[in-house]
Amino acid sequence: MEVEPTKRICLVAGSTGLIGNFLVKELAKSDVEVIALTRNEYFSENQQVIYETVDFDKKESFEELFKNVTDVFICLGTTINKAGSKESFRKVDVDYSFSIAEAASKASVPNLSVVTSIGADSKSNNFYLKCKGEVEEMISSLPFQSLSIYRPGLLIGEREEKRFVESIGQIIQPRLIDPLLIGSAKKYRSVKAEDLAYTLQTLSGASKGKTIYQFEDFKTKKIN
Repeated sequence: MEVEPTKRICLVAGSTGLIGNFLVKELAKSDVEVIALTRNEYFSENQQVIYETVDFDKKESFEELFKNVTDVFICLGTTINKAGSKESFRKVDVDYSFSIAEAASKASVPNLSVVTSIGADSKSNNFYLKCKGEVEEMISSLPFQSLSIYRPGLLIGEREEKRFVESIGQIIQPRLIDPLLIGSAKKYRSVKAEDLAYTLQTLSGASKGKTIYQFEDFKTKKIN
């Protein structure tokens, strides 16, 4: 008697951001059920995707959504300019991300993936990299069967909100800087957001324990 494979149910936090938006589409194409968390009402015509409006400050608004979930993806992120202060930035990138991971752990979700940044280091003097390092350490303390940490460099892709400095970087880095980044510096190369999203859905749960993925681990999305 054959045992039916476990149905894959994926939850995405940060589902309307640059990476999350691509990821939701990738997962839906893989014929899995997708629960996409959002702070504002959102709707998809794809029956595989259910958008759930939540308040990240209130765990009770999303804890029940983790029941039977097999894979959680944390793609939350903002900028200090958009958040308004360092404290508000940290609330999104560290506190909210950890709250999602904690809820996933409490629900015994086996596989968790989180996107941070190349250079993430809790001891860094750079506030951004320090926050990314802190959230990595906090989430690493939770007992997941598979924990995947992704550390991309500059993300290439069209965001809904314009980030002037990042937009300039998206033009300059791939053409002028990336070719110079070789050897151990290759990990600092820019990466297409759609390639990172493709990698997230492909590698979730692929390795047991904690795995850190960087540029050379990212897979290029195949064009059909």
